[in-house]
Amino acid sequence: MRINPWLLLIILVITTSACTNKAWYEGVKEGARNNCRGQPASEVDACLERLNTKTYEEYEKERSGQK
Repeated sequence: MRINPWLLLIILVITTSACTNKAWYEGVKEGARNNCRGQPASEVDACLERLNTKTYEEYEKERSGQK
């Protein structure tokens, strides 16, 4: 089986230009906020208070065990 070199190049470009971990992290947080805003009005504030408010940098420090 022979793989087309152009296909490999396209895959390489797509994977190297993909979103950074920070962008994914922020995107997930924004999605959660949007989900809260879709809740009934009486539940929106409580939902927003339960969300993760850490910055990506805080998250990375905690995840890697740094202080």
